[in-house]
Amino acid sequence: MLNLFDKKLERLDGFETDYVKILYYDLPKNFSGEYKSYNYSRFCTILSGRKHVTLNNNRKFMYTNDNYLLLPSNSKVHMDIDTDTKALVFELNDELVNNVLNKVNIEDYIKEEVKIDNNYFLGQNKYNISEDINNIFAASKSKENNNEFLIDLYAQKLVFDLIKNKSTYQILNGNSSHPINIAVKYINENIEEMINIKELAKDLHMSESNFSHLFKKVIGIKPVEYIKNKKLELALEYLRNESVTDVAFNLGYANISYFIRLFKDKYNMTPKQYKLTYFEKI
Repeated sequence: MLNLFDKKLERLDGFETDYVKILYYDLPKNFSGEYKSYNYSRFCTILSGRKHVTLNNNRKFMYTNDNYLLLPSNSKVHMDIDTDTKALVFELNDELVNNVLNKVNIEDYIKEEVKIDNNYFLGQNKYNISEDINNIFAASKSKENNNEFLIDLYAQKLVFDLIKNKSTYQILNGNSSHPINIAVKYINENIEEMINIKELAKDLHMSESNFSHLFKKVIGIKPVEYIKNKKLELALEYLRNESVTDVAFNLGYANISYFIRLFKDKYNMTPKQYKLTYFEKI
């Protein structure tokens, strides 16, 4: 049987504060259902049991009470339950994330880097994360008059602990006004143009050196490398229908030889060789 978790149902069942919405699910064995993360990031964990999930009709995996799943906004999840399962979800709004990011020096705290799919992060419920989960859940069950204040306090602590990991930071920061998020959005939307890093940094009220340092700290590579990689990834698509010269010009490379050299350094073949190999086979 397939059950759809729609937004109205979740609002009726959830406990909501200024910063976070708490959703609790008691899922029976053989349950199958779908839900979406809508406008905000979702922190999903399991109190008991396990979930078999398919994310965005693509990625399949299973997680238990040893794990947490962090989803960006607008994610679609299908789940299959093969044993009685109790699940807990925290919907973290943008105001919460921005409030934490604005109060801490992010460069001092990002320590871990884990290679992930950009559409989710599956982490371990250990150390501070486990404590944060327990504190939020306990406060939500409390009858104290100030429990909403405590929940928001613990939610800030959870976000603070999550942003120490570069991968979870990128997911949580996806909807924020942090300068690096603004920069990435600008680069992605103007990738076919000549992007001037110095001017971009100036628009963000930063020096070029400080901007490049923070960009690498958050994204993992310098902005010039990020731009190059994005252009070359797009080149693979364009080469299907365009000449090497047209692709180079359309991606902002006035020097075709330079474009060819960059392409060969990344893919170990020239654009022409790539085109002949994959798109012009007889």
